[in-house]
Amino acid sequence: MTGPTRCPYCGTEVSASANYCDRCGTPLRPSGAPTPLRRRERPGRRVAVWLFVVVLLTFFGSGVLGGFRLHSGRWPWSAAVPALAGPDPTEPPSGNGEGEGRYLRAVVSIQVRGDRGSRVGTGFIIDTGGHIVTSAHVIEGHKGCVTVIDDNGTTHQGMVVGHDQNRDVALIYVPTLTKWPQVLTLSSGTLAPGDPVYAWGSLERSPNHAPVPAEVRQVGLSQRIDGRYYADLVEFRGASVMHGASGGPLVHRETGEVVGIVTAGSDSAIAYAIPVAGEVSRLIKAWAEEPVAFQCAPNPAKVRTPVVLATVTPLSGPHGVWGSDLASGAELALRDLEADLLRVGYQVSLVRYDDQGTPEAAAEHARRLAYDQEVIGVVGSFTSPASASLAEGLLESGLVLVVPNAGAEDLMQPGWLHVNRLIAPQVRLEAAAAAYARGRLGVESVLMLLDGSAESERRAAAFETAAEIVALPVAGRIVLPARIEGSALAAAVRAYVPDAIYYAGNSQLGYQAAAALRQQGLTLPIIGGSELYNPAFESTAGRGWRDIYFTHYTRGTDARFIRHFEAILGKPTRGYGTFGYDAARVILEALIRYGEENPGKIPDREEFAALVRSTRGHKGWSTTISFDPNTGENQAAQVYLFQWVDGRIELQ
Repeated sequence: MTGPTRCPYCGTEVSASANYCDRCGTPLRPSGAPTPLRRRERPGRRVAVWLFVVVLLTFFGSGVLGGFRLHSGRWPWSAAVPALAGPDPTEPPSGNGEGEGRYLRAVVSIQVRGDRGSRVGTGFIIDTGGHIVTSAHVIEGHKGCVTVIDDNGTTHQGMVVGHDQNRDVALIYVPTLTKWPQVLTLSSGTLAPGDPVYAWGSLERSPNHAPVPAEVRQVGLSQRIDGRYYADLVEFRGASVMHGASGGPLVHRETGEVVGIVTAGSDSAIAYAIPVAGEVSRLIKAWAEEPVAFQCAPNPAKVRTPVVLATVTPLSGPHGVWGSDLASGAELALRDLEADLLRVGYQVSLVRYDDQGTPEAAAEHARRLAYDQEVIGVVGSFTSPASASLAEGLLESGLVLVVPNAGAEDLMQPGWLHVNRLIAPQVRLEAAAAAYARGRLGVESVLMLLDGSAESERRAAAFETAAEIVALPVAGRIVLPARIEGSALAAAVRAYVPDAIYYAGNSQLGYQAAAALRQQGLTLPIIGGSELYNPAFESTAGRGWRDIYFTHYTRGTDARFIRHFEAILGKPTRGYGTFGYDAARVILEALIRYGEENPGKIPDREEFAALVRSTRGHKGWSTTISFDPNTGENQAAQVYLFQWVDGRIELQ
């Protein structure tokens, strides 16, 4: 048996049969194989995403970029080594792969925080004077200074020194990046279809970047993107550009020069860039030669105030799996914003409380949190009764609460300024079901099936109200027994002669009722809430198993969030992590905004609750977030309707 060996990068002892180092993630090569190029990085935070990029580059030849217009950044300048100089003669062109390390080191991540929320973009260093080029839409709507993360993972403060919205280009000056050893040069040559290029980008809310081979397909393209008209775009294909890559460089693989600035992408491997030759290069050069008085604090606050973000969710009991996922999402948000929180003077800790999904436990935790002055905000809970108990328990103290996914209509009380909710209230799901049944399916009478619980009765009453509004007659109600007998249920349903069924009850009983009716030959539409989003339907692909619909407050977890969650936390999300992430993030974003004006100061709770309530247009992973100033409801929350079709769900 072969004994243990050591990682050639970090020196950690590893098994001789291991493919990767357990500590830093370095691929372990057989003796004599070349040592893989590695970027300087902090292993604990970045290796998992780096491994993901390596796998993509190795097996698929197209990587993960960051792109679209939803995220962006800002920057500064000062005269230095000319930005338009030719390529470094000591560096080989990127086409042979040896220069990729240099290009990676010159690409940075940009984080912008302004009135429209936070955004993430990409930029690239063009000279030894600390100048960074990015897209103008990255810094659009910014407030104050921007954050730049270099290839080492170090955070810097930058200032915008020039931008042109029409040409979608901006320049940022970062004094702490002067004399940076690796820079990219701007090309004066024109592009042609077929030219080989590299596109650069960053995973969402991550400083990691990757070069992905692509090919120019069109030049001089005129197109409107997000309301902005472009008269001279470069279209390239082969690199899937995603959120966060806007402002990144498009590098010619043969010359190693920057030929474009990535400006937009799509879900397919098609993306667009602004060519740098001509007027764009002249603008950048002029901005870089202008003297500038830097007005941003270059260093983060030295004194950090300890504060606590609390989650109150079920960590045990029947909802423990989902409650734990909510809390993990909050942890991920804290990790992503840790550098910015430190910059404005806060050392934030996450403390998890287990309410087991019960109102009693939630109330006990609320009493404990209400008078702990280090706690700045709470995320919770999972069930509506526990969330209501938590909200009431925090009322007197004014401690801000963001409810991630409890939909009870009476949760948001008039005058409660401390409570905000991400998802649409449950009553909107019933209203959507009634409207769809009447308007899209042409249903003229509906029969309701209930499970006998108080929640089922409440939902049935809400559906009846919605049905009355859309002139949909309710034929009657059937309360299901704990054990369903198919023929008896089918006979009872047929007696009412309905056009459709609305189900209000728990998930397992809903599946049993649907299965019994289908097996008895009843194919009339069945409509319900998220309880009909039951995995049991996935294995049911028999004839007639269509027309089973359910409403939901999300269209599903974004694949990019799934990758980010697994890369940072080392475990899969159960689907609720996005809501925990977004709930925590709006609290932490508000704390950062407060800290920018009052570094390290613990905010007054009433003032801080108003700051959280003022969140508008925040692009979250689960939903866009715009809290109603009066109620705290998310005015941007959506309701979606799905159909089970042969064991899979389809958005209607």
